[in-house]
Amino acid sequence: MILAMTDDTRLLVGSIVIFLATVAAIWIGANPFLAVLRKREEQYGYILQNSLLLNIPARTVTILTGMVILLLGYIAYAIVDGSLIAMTFAAGVGMLLPGLVIKYLRRKRLAKLEDQLVGAVQTLASGVRAGLNLVQSMQMVSRDAPVPIHQEFSHLVREYEYGVPLDEAMENAAERIGSSDFRLLFTALHTHRERGGDLGDTLDRIAASIREIQRLENRVNALTAQGRATARWLGAMPGVVMAILYFIDSAGMIKLFTENEGNLILAVVVALNVIGFLWIRKIMAIDI
Repeated sequence: MILAMTDDTRLLVGSIVIFLATVAAIWIGANPFLAVLRKREEQYGYILQNSLLLNIPARTVTILTGMVILLLGYIAYAIVDGSLIAMTFAAGVGMLLPGLVIKYLRRKRLAKLEDQLVGAVQTLASGVRAGLNLVQSMQMVSRDAPVPIHQEFSHLVREYEYGVPLDEAMENAAERIGSSDFRLLFTALHTHRERGGDLGDTLDRIAASIREIQRLENRVNALTAQGRATARWLGAMPGVVMAILYFIDSAGMIKLFTENEGNLILAVVVALNVIGFLWIRKIMAIDI
């Protein structure tokens, strides 16, 4: 009886110690976790509200990220026979997925903006030659240009109408868009406002310069397309091979996630795959 009570006491003490250790870990890690979460929300908010001009709260993206993490973690835990390694890996993918989607949307929008920039500059030049000043020409672009460039010029003109100096509004637009072509345009316009000259001719030279830069960039992209495709296939191949092997020998594949030797093999494969992917991306990243 005394021995049984001793075992119960040990169990109770162990449970209390585990509970206190868990509470202490949560208490110690709460502030760093919240700091990282706030920083991530600030990044989401800046991209959504400045780069994408979307009225979506960053907290919504954070909540969706948490839901994706829980969903992918649960699916992996259920598929791979309760493997904590698989659940952790899937949760990590879920944590990165919303950010990758937002960056993809930003990159696609930036590509559209740069494709429409030459036409917008030509519209500015036509407006100036028709007797309009620079602000009125920008208003014409904000009214007649296609999405998304008309959104950026509308935002720029709105800032100017609210009392922001035009040079500062152009600097804000260049910072918000994050494109070297737009920065070239706004820097040239700022220089012209300081030194004067024929604005129509200046805009024509800017359009020609941007067109030549984009031609060179497209040339580089065409020459490096095969290397970039190789990098993408290299990154996807381990997952494809693992999926095929799972259907051929599911028991053997599960051992990669449930046994220590398998976990080591997976870690080496992931590390080498990431190194190779980044290496190829670095080689293909040509700055002109």
